[in-house]
Amino acid sequence: ESLLQYQRLNLNNKSIHRHRHHNRHHNNHDLQMRLNPTSFKGTDYIITEFPRPSLRRTPNAPISKFDDEFSSKTQTMLSIMYESKGVGLAAPQIGLNELVFVYNPSDSKDMERVVCNPTITKFSEDVIVEEEGCLSLRSDECAGQVARSEWIETEYQNELGQKVRRRLKGFEARVFQHEYDHLKGILCYDRFPPEDREAVQQSIDRLLGLYDEDDALIDPD
Repeated sequence: ESLLQYQRLNLNNKSIHRHRHHNRHHNNHDLQMRLNPTSFKGTDYIITEFPRPSLRRTPNAPISKFDDEFSSKTQTMLSIMYESKGVGLAAPQIGLNELVFVYNPSDSKDMERVVCNPTITKFSEDVIVEEEGCLSLRSDECAGQVARSEWIETEYQNELGQKVRRRLKGFEARVFQHEYDHLKGILCYDRFPPEDREAVQQSIDRLLGLYDEDDALIDPD
């Protein structure tokens, strides 16, 4: 509840800034409807789409082994992220209920990050409202406005298990918050205002109709 509430703190505050698009090039092009790839080179992992239960199940398991197998897994996650034209990918999005995500808020691989067992220790009161999509919601078919803190303070372990403390701002802070939500069973759709939820309801219903198992999880815990 607190994760959902912090987004609502300043929705009527003059400190809110509004922008439009959230994608790999940030402001470079408009959102376009697309499907996720059905397979990825060198792995059996695929993008887990709503309403598969791994997207909602919590708690996710902490990362405790930072070995070669784990390193290989995170490199696979980065490869899937790039091939899907995303800026971030959390383990639940490939069916793994583990506390790890990867992201890159830029076009440079120098900005690649592997984030394990993260905590956001402080959220700014100032928020920025931008349009977000999600690979697990077929990205731009189900995009809407999401309020995120303008900056955050974080603690996590990197791919080597080393402890990291960082203060993030702007687009990188937004991406981190989006992926962090995934580890809490929260999708960006859950943060849409009522009018945006209504606008994408047809896409949500389509995803529900495509899922033929009886274990669908629609709402966060």
